[in-house]
Amino acid sequence: MIKDGKLIRKLRKERNITQEKLVGMHYSRSTLARIESEDLDMRTEMLINLLNRMNVSLEEYQFYKHENLLSKKDEARKNFIDKVLNLQTGDSYLQNLHDEYLQSNDFYYLYLYCLGKILQHKVNKKAIDLTKESQIIKEYLAKIETWGFFELALYANSLYLFNDEFIEQQYSFVLRKMNQFSHIDKFKHLKIRFLLNSIILCFERNKLSLLDQYLSDLFESTMDSDYILGRIFWRFFTDLKNNHQLFDTTLTYNWLHSLGYDDLANNFLEIEQMFRK
Repeated sequence: MIKDGKLIRKLRKERNITQEKLVGMHYSRSTLARIESEDLDMRTEMLINLLNRMNVSLEEYQFYKHENLLSKKDEARKNFIDKVLNLQTGDSYLQNLHDEYLQSNDFYYLYLYCLGKILQHKVNKKAIDLTKESQIIKEYLAKIETWGFFELALYANSLYLFNDEFIEQQYSFVLRKMNQFSHIDKFKHLKIRFLLNSIILCFERNKLSLLDQYLSDLFESTMDSDYILGRIFWRFFTDLKNNHQLFDTTLTYNWLHSLGYDDLANNFLEIEQMFRK
């Protein structure tokens, strides 16, 4: 792992910014010079301010600082779906995740474990019982007021674990939390994923009381063409709700398939077959 001083100096010089211009009126040049020359770490506030001046995101900085190495969590998540759905090793992989959660008490591993169990159930038709885990997740989320990306992703991707009453109670709260970060792309994509998961669960459970609200919010969330896939799903689910045949699944399938999105194309056909029975 690289120290802040060395990396800040590298980033600064590459961008042709002097120490005086980088610190501006916020800090003394001598402070930055000492950090760079002695290769020291710095306070978070100062680091963020300097990165902002250089137009480098904190996420990018962490990637450079750790020398492009994957963290233990990144390694656990790498090729996650393939690992989970492997009929020979999927169960042992998930058991290792659960063991890691018990040893570290890090909810990231419990999240992956539950997500993997849900995938196995849906794709490989494996029976699951995550009653205990769903209660643990509820209690964890209830204690946290400052939901960030992890908490929102944990909830959005674990909807299957919760009953309809709880989901309805939480909906406005979760959407409000997501909207706090509406200026950040990854939160926008997560919001769309959350709405799609909510809609799919509505159809699966035949509980349609909030479907109109979900569809309306999905439409509003996909005004920007950068989120066109969410709008395509909005059109698809709207037609399913109204029992219309306006959405041409075959045309969409062929289009996505021609672009190389084979899994997504097949997903459309599978969903249609499930809900038009």
